[in-house]
Amino acid sequence: MRTAYGLAALAVGLVSGVAGTLVHQRWWGLVLALAAALATFAWLPAGAVRLAFAVGWCVPVLRGALERPGGGFLISADAAGWSFLAGSAVLLVAAFATAGAGRRTPGETALGRADDPAVRGLPS
Repeated sequence: MRTAYGLAALAVGLVSGVAGTLVHQRWWGLVLALAAALATFAWLPAGAVRLAFAVGWCVPVLRGALERPGGGFLISADAAGWSFLAGSAVLLVAAFATAGAGRRTPGETALGRADDPAVRGLPS
């Protein structure tokens, strides 16, 4: 089932990355694409599913930044293009940063096991 979720997130990332690449030159397209990507990213659970979405998003974005066979680029070197690339980079870095967050066992905190005497809260 996890594989199906990962593949679905990859497909959604690919489709939304293509759409964002095509509309980012308009101010509303840039805002809409980045807001939709960040909202989807925040909604997905941390781990492989979130990483699959971010990789799926970045593949068409990076392809759009490369020169096309006929010359020219889909993502130009202007403020909108650089903003779109920066937002995509933030998405990918955040996905890698939270990739291991979904592997905690019950009773485990970010600092370690909750029942570990070395892990204590603030003194009362």
